[in-house]
Amino acid sequence: MAATKKYVVLADIESVRVPFSAFAAALEELSRIGEIAGCKFYGYSAKRTKDYGEFIQENSYDALSALPRKRKGKLDLRQVIDAARLAQFPNIDGFFLIYGNGDITPLIAYLKAYGKDVVAGVVEPDKNSVLCNKVITLNANATISKVLDHGYKKVAAPAPAKKAPARRVAEPAYQPAPQPVYYAPQPAPAPAPAPAPAPAPAKDTSAEDAQFALLLEQFNKIIAGTEE
Repeated sequence: MAATKKYVVLADIESVRVPFSAFAAALEELSRIGEIAGCKFYGYSAKRTKDYGEFIQENSYDALSALPRKRKGKLDLRQVIDAARLAQFPNIDGFFLIYGNGDITPLIAYLKAYGKDVVAGVVEPDKNSVLCNKVITLNANATISKVLDHGYKKVAAPAPAKKAPARRVAEPAYQPAPQPVYYAPQPAPAPAPAPAPAPAPAKDTSAEDAQFALLLEQFNKIIAGTEE
């Protein structure tokens, strides 16, 4: 016997305002195809959606208040983030989404890529619900419409392409880089010494002395004659 599928309910009851009776009828239809593992509500208000309060409290379900700047009827991004995060859990088989106005086709494709069933809860079919596995109408007489019962095929990661082996190029033999050669600076050559002046020819001192003595003798004779 096949195991019962487990579904998580993520309901934006602030954007899609239906009475709790319509929501309860939708859960009754969902329980025909699987087990409800948990519920989380977005945009809960003790004033506007107080008819959900008893159900939430009795089952201890999470209920987040409306975002302060969220436009009325638009998607709640917290719902999208929670669905993407919970898709990682293998014990969850599908999601029942009640969502606001916006494009969640990328989220639906993402959930199906992980093998999850996606069931849309809508007042009227839209571009998102036609891509889901099933659609449940939100009214007191809720019914299940099968859209794409088998869903998308699981996304398989593409096999890595085989690369041709790179040709091995022989590395060149190591050659040390030439080292610079430094030379010590050489002193400038000293200028060649100037040639020494030729020595003056030596005078014949002995001849000069003899001549001087002769002149002195003649001078003395002249003086002596004069005195006589």
